[in-house]
Amino acid sequence: MNKASEQASANLSVSVGATLPNLVTIANSLPQILHQAAQRSTGIFLVGEQEHPDFLAYSDLLQAAEQILHSLRQRGLQPQDRVIIQLLDPQYFLICLWGCFLGGYVPIPLGMDLNLDRPKLRQAIELFTPSVIVTEGNVPHLTTVGMAELLNGDRDSQWHDGNLDDLALLLMTSGSTGKPKGVMLSARNLIASVYGMARVNKLSSQDITLNWMPLEHVASLVMFHLTEVYLGCQQIQVNSELILPNPLQWLNLIDRHRVTASWSPNFAYNLVNEKLNQQDPQVNWDLSCLRWMGNGAEAVVGETAGRFIELLAPYGLSPQVVSPGYGMSETTSGIAHAQDFYLHLDREYVSVGAPIPGVSLRIVDEENQPMPEGMVGLLQVKGATVTMGYYHQPELSREIFTADGWLNTGDLGFLKSGQLTITGRQKDVIIINGVNYYNHELETIVEAIAGVTVSFTAACGVMDANQQEQIAIFFHTELTAESLGQLLNTIRRRVFTDAGVAPAYLIPVAQETIPKTAIGKIRRSQLSQQFAAGEFEQIVSETRELSQ
Repeated sequence: MNKASEQASANLSVSVGATLPNLVTIANSLPQILHQAAQRSTGIFLVGEQEHPDFLAYSDLLQAAEQILHSLRQRGLQPQDRVIIQLLDPQYFLICLWGCFLGGYVPIPLGMDLNLDRPKLRQAIELFTPSVIVTEGNVPHLTTVGMAELLNGDRDSQWHDGNLDDLALLLMTSGSTGKPKGVMLSARNLIASVYGMARVNKLSSQDITLNWMPLEHVASLVMFHLTEVYLGCQQIQVNSELILPNPLQWLNLIDRHRVTASWSPNFAYNLVNEKLNQQDPQVNWDLSCLRWMGNGAEAVVGETAGRFIELLAPYGLSPQVVSPGYGMSETTSGIAHAQDFYLHLDREYVSVGAPIPGVSLRIVDEENQPMPEGMVGLLQVKGATVTMGYYHQPELSREIFTADGWLNTGDLGFLKSGQLTITGRQKDVIIINGVNYYNHELETIVEAIAGVTVSFTAACGVMDANQQEQIAIFFHTELTAESLGQLLNTIRRRVFTDAGVAPAYLIPVAQETIPKTAIGKIRRSQLSQQFAAGEFEQIVSETRELSQ
């Protein structure tokens, strides 16, 4: 290779993390990690509605998990059998999770919301055909088992000695076609991820971490539970229902327990900002204990995170604490963490840092060719934390990987000096509070409503006055103004019922207002830009009055 070629290659957008030590993936297994933690006096504080949190020592977690292992073996389960876990109690959830890890069974953690219909549970059964369903209460026409029954027996300390590349965890995610997917993660994926999280963010056995997002969320489960077990450090798990109505309780707990590391999607930083802007909290927080606060799982808004730093500086929060990051279920959570966000608060897009050890990033064009540094393109990932694919969906698995083994993330960004910056998404998806909502699915729901004109509906992600992403639904109707109010209420109710999210803006427009390509594809990004420019303010105001 001549010097010109070497220079051209050096300027391509590729970023390679540090080499992953062999010790990380050879000398450890998931059971060994819990066994090591059980030698310490640390464990898990579980904060619910009670005044004093419950404490589950790692040693007690191991013993209870061994009871689960015994009961599952008594039921005839074999390594790699799948176990659905849908439990409200976080202590039971974690005990059952580790019981599966000890036996080489594959846990499938579902959302904690135990509604009567349990549609997600039924979807998971259809997709994964589990050997056991661990849940609370009776589910019509399903055979389930409760934790009281599983914990009513002896312990089994003969842990399964599996291969690091065996399937260890299945994460159920919504698919772009409405069909759920099962992200397959191995023990090697999990261990490499927790090592990277700890190493890059300088976490140790002396840390005290706090998580209040649901435990089935990949970041909560991997970064804020498994990492802590790996380190043997103290962790605090908080019921999210305690934080969402009162986000300042997050800071109360950090101060009270001298928390050194925590995290949240961007929306919660904004919730704190709103509360602090509205009122004087009359508190004497000392937040100098915090060393690291992750910001991820949805688009990071620099203005929001910067304002958070500014508002909490009087309480001892260091500007160096907030760390935007990037990851997804398919990469076993965070694969990049920024360490210098506070130095670049004026940037249009937020850098999310360099890749963790064992992971490489590259930016390519539509032909999968690496692009020059600094140019926006498609983000692809390769390395020890990347999924092996989707469970029993080989065609979909092939679609997400390139011929040379890179994972297509669906995100757009650029690399500069080895640091990743995300600029948008290739696919049409809106992220609200860390949950994906696919544009075309929302549009299908709306167009099924009488009075809405088919093929002239657009569900778009827009930013509200607080720079938080919201859902705006543009649609056309021939109904008169007298009937429009009822239609607006029907749309809002139907979207919430079918998709589980309430659109912030419903915007009736003329057909010609919906921009389309030559082949009829709606230009959603153009509508989002027009919304940002204030072109629909009058319509938004009028529809709000009609909906009241």
